[in-house]
Amino acid sequence: MKKAFWILQVLVVVVLVIKLAAMGGALSSAGATGSDRSILSEAGAQTTQGGTGVRDVLDDELQRERDLVTALDKRKGELDKREALVRADEDRLLVLKKEILEKIAALGALEKRLDTRLEAEKNQDVKRLKDLAKVYDATAPDKAGAMLEKLDTKTAAAITMYMKKDKAGAVMKHVNVDRAVQITKEVTNAAPSPQKD
Repeated sequence: MKKAFWILQVLVVVVLVIKLAAMGGALSSAGATGSDRSILSEAGAQTTQGGTGVRDVLDDELQRERDLVTALDKRKGELDKREALVRADEDRLLVLKKEILEKIAALGALEKRLDTRLEAEKNQDVKRLKDLAKVYDATAPDKAGAMLEKLDTKTAAAITMYMKKDKAGAVMKHVNVDRAVQITKEVTNAAPSPQKD
């Protein structure tokens, strides 16, 4: 049995030597041809000169990821600038809105004051016209008619509206017909008749 084991070991060593010799022969035969050697040296020179030699696939993936990250950073910067501009515009619009609302409030207050003043003046005018109407009521119809003819149409109509009906009719009898028509037209065009005292 020892002999068989010995023979097996020798056989394994011989097979290894033959394989090594075969590989060495293949390399030496490839090395013997000069064209193969020149091709390998050219390929090596191209990679060292930065040419487009064989590149690692992982390097391409990393470069694409770097390019993508760079593009995303650039886009993020642009979006940040836009956002800052939009916020500045929003702030400016809020300030303008506040100013406009303040001006609207001021105009509203001014309008209320003017309305109050106009109402007071209107009430004062009505009071004066009523007082004048009382004077015309107390005056003789022929004298009141002569005075109405000399007034402008609007004032004459306003006084007539505040006079007592029967007294106004008596006064209108003493007014020129054309002038009476003008006064009557003005009365009908005026606002609804106010209440008589």
